[in-house]
Amino acid sequence: MNTSRVDVDGLIDEGRERFNDLSEKGMDYVATANSFLTDFIREEPLIAIASAFAVGYVAARILSHLSRR
Repeated sequence: MNTSRVDVDGLIDEGRERFNDLSEKGMDYVATANSFLTDFIREEPLIAIASAFAVGYVAARILSHLSRR
């Protein structure tokens, strides 16, 4: 039974390492996306504002349609 406990602990450690690797990759992706969006907003503020308005409008229409059901 002691070997099964060691096996389980090893699997837990392996899963924790995989989770940490994936979370680091995710954080890198978010940082890259954030940097891109920040640069885009600085370079094209009118397009960014228009895009935000359009996304908000579409989201409001979808939520309005769903609430009528």
